[in-house]
Amino acid sequence: MLRKCLRRVLTVFRRQYRAVHFKPLMAVYIKPLMAVYIKPLMAVYFLITAPLCQSDETKTPPRSSYVAIIIDDIGHNYSRGLRALRLPAPLTYAILPYSTHAKRLADIAYESGKEVMVHLPMQNLRNMAIGPGGLTSNLTRLEFHQAVSAAIFRVPHASGINNHMGSFLTQESLPMEWLMEDIKAMDLFFVDSRTTPNTVASIIAKKKNLLSSSRDIFLDNERSIYAIDKQFRKLVNLAKRQGTGIAICHPYQETLDYLEIAIPQLRQEGIEIIPASNLVALRQIYNLQLASQILGSEILGSE
Repeated sequence: MLRKCLRRVLTVFRRQYRAVHFKPLMAVYIKPLMAVYIKPLMAVYFLITAPLCQSDETKTPPRSSYVAIIIDDIGHNYSRGLRALRLPAPLTYAILPYSTHAKRLADIAYESGKEVMVHLPMQNLRNMAIGPGGLTSNLTRLEFHQAVSAAIFRVPHASGINNHMGSFLTQESLPMEWLMEDIKAMDLFFVDSRTTPNTVASIIAKKKNLLSSSRDIFLDNERSIYAIDKQFRKLVNLAKRQGTGIAICHPYQETLDYLEIAIPQLRQEGIEIIPASNLVALRQIYNLQLASQILGSEILGSE
């Protein structure tokens, strides 16, 4: 009974919050109430219902389940970036190389034991500005290499790269060939943000034998607590089904509010957050194991 009441009340607040998101003037009146009611209510909700939120198909995962959460667009807002770095888990932070606080936040992340990536700006289909140092299709091979090298230099301690925007460039084979060659030469890993379903980035990365993978879930394309929760549940259920999941989000106020409450509850569901590089490597191990099993069954079948 208590769980049902809590869920009903939370649903009402979610709807109110979602409406307020599109009515900035009302936020002046609602925002103070959120600090008093929404976050404590969310904490109680997660505490009571987290073990019950598992998919019926996956209540007992066959193996440990792991997720990586990459927070993009770090570097423009120092306070939001710092708050994101304080989240209680080994998240991964994708830092914009030419942002104001890139180096400072990268240093803090490294000192805190958090993983750092370069959030590399790339040409998009909507002709949105990508800022200085972005990768475009009209660069020569030398210019392309210099741009990648400069971006990595500006984000100290980076161990990997993912794309910022890039819905156009990640469809182009030649620039992606160049990118993966540069990333491999610098001994980094790559995560395809999949800003377009037509991306070839991950395919080419695999051809180059690069440590790489692709994003599964965007948590906050819609910036409301209700929508973020829905996407987070997708991530959890995906990890329980296949063993791993990679999510990307941003240092929005709503996202940070949600993650501060949701992350501590993951262990109750048998989910562990690990750095993106570890999860990418784990996926490659799973793929090798699967390939070995398939090969073994084929050999047995031919005898």
